[in-house]
Amino acid sequence: MTERVVIDGFWRDRLVRTKQSWRDMVSPATLPRDLSAGLTVALVALPLNVALAIASGVPASLGIITAVIAGAVAAMTGGSHLAVTGPAAAMVPLCFEIVQRHGIQGLIVAGFLCGLFQVTLGVARVGRLVQSIPVSVVAGFMSGIGLLILGGQLPRMLGLPAVVRSSAAIARSPSLLAQAKPAAVVIGVCVLAAMIVLPKISKKIPAALLALAGVTTAVVVFGIAMPNVGAIPRGLPTPKLPSFFSVDLVKLLPEALALTALASVESLLSAVGVDAMAKTPRHSSDQELIGQGLGNMASALFGGLPVTGVIVRSSVAVQAGGKTRMTPLAHSAFLLLMMVAAAPVVARVPIAALGGLLVFIGLRLLEWRELRKMWKISRFEAFVFVATMMGIVLSDFIDGVLIGVVLALIHFAHTQRQLGVSTVADDEAVGLIGINQGDTVAVVRIEGPIFFVSHTGLEELASREDLPPYLIFDLAGVPLIDVTGLETLRSQIELLEERGTRVLIARASERVQLRLDRGKIPSLLYGKRLFPHVSDAVAAIDRFPTPRPTPPLSRPSQPAVVHA
Repeated sequence: MTERVVIDGFWRDRLVRTKQSWRDMVSPATLPRDLSAGLTVALVALPLNVALAIASGVPASLGIITAVIAGAVAAMTGGSHLAVTGPAAAMVPLCFEIVQRHGIQGLIVAGFLCGLFQVTLGVARVGRLVQSIPVSVVAGFMSGIGLLILGGQLPRMLGLPAVVRSSAAIARSPSLLAQAKPAAVVIGVCVLAAMIVLPKISKKIPAALLALAGVTTAVVVFGIAMPNVGAIPRGLPTPKLPSFFSVDLVKLLPEALALTALASVESLLSAVGVDAMAKTPRHSSDQELIGQGLGNMASALFGGLPVTGVIVRSSVAVQAGGKTRMTPLAHSAFLLLMMVAAAPVVARVPIAALGGLLVFIGLRLLEWRELRKMWKISRFEAFVFVATMMGIVLSDFIDGVLIGVVLALIHFAHTQRQLGVSTVADDEAVGLIGINQGDTVAVVRIEGPIFFVSHTGLEELASREDLPPYLIFDLAGVPLIDVTGLETLRSQIELLEERGTRVLIARASERVQLRLDRGKIPSLLYGKRLFPHVSDAVAAIDRFPTPRPTPPLSRPSQPAVVHA
């Protein structure tokens, strides 16, 4: 009952905050700046949406439709006020793979299922868990995606035939380079150069829009024949439910789950980035998952792509002065206006130009600086980065992330396997407990988690020859104990009692106390209870006679540390 009240209170609070954020959208103090910021984001997003749609293996128009529909829905319902939602570069390789295996209809169904799963995760309030993925895995994941985008878009930038889908094909058959079109190479390089140079002149310049507009104008003026985007519809399609029975749902389900994980991680990371940049209310991870899920479901109803919150477009919204949800909402409205008014212009954009744009995005996703930083701080975490990246490139997204997470867990277990077990010297014990018990009692401090990789650190206690009649285990430094740790502790207490030494436990945290109670450890202890302070445990001993004299406990000059 208590848990239900807490959950209900959480969502009631989120609803109140969301309603207030809707009212803030139309405030005269922020509306002009929000609309201006929304237009700036739309100018940046238009060419990106077109490029990402084509790279995903679907018509260019779906990229704009996706950003219009999903962007508006997520803007109104998400947990981050300034997060801009739309097609993302990180999703391109997986979307392309789904299209190749299941067709466009398969991608639409996968996007709808992704949205449904995200809403479920948000309602279950597991959004915060997604943020627990180590930085080494996230950075390796993004770099792996960057490599896949580079591999897939270099052939487009070189003007190679569509059957050449990746740089791997060029590596296997270098003779394919003979089919490269010089005009396409020039266009791609010009776009790439513009994306590098223009932001250095001014970050307010819509580099992607100017680069694509410039090369498209040149192609039209000089009459250069090359593949282009093609026809763009001047309106939105009629919404309809995806055709679930037209695809193999059993084979599609793992890819839909991969989409869910990918979209959720990137969206929440984007929301965290917005929090760091903007002075807006801190985002709610669970509500953001729900908003992104509703956006994905809405996008699928209109035949669109899966979406995420996108950090690049979101950062533009912040830098352009956006303050409320009106900024991402206005971005979607301006994109719709552009699609209606500028469809013939967008249709003439060369594919090679979009290839150059995506090559730039792929390069930006490579986290080499992060890798160098990890190499200096922790070689193993750098190894996790590389293993995740290569797992994604050589296998797939799920395998790559699983490899990274498993390695990160192994690293965590290794770093936590040292359990400090030290005996407090008599003079220190006297000062600690305020009472002189001579050789009757000793305090044993335990530092670190007692779990399956560190529990053996306790086993030396019962084997000592110099045991006193009473041992007080000071657990203030124990953050957690698992079932393996409980069983080891139980066996040590029983062995100590067989040798005539009674055990007391003091200063256990609330979390550890709960585990000890559930494991029925207090029933084995002297006094049948846990003590809040060491002095309380000593006072309990002082009220009863010593069970038997024992040889004094040795007094090490330094605390003895037992390593598992």
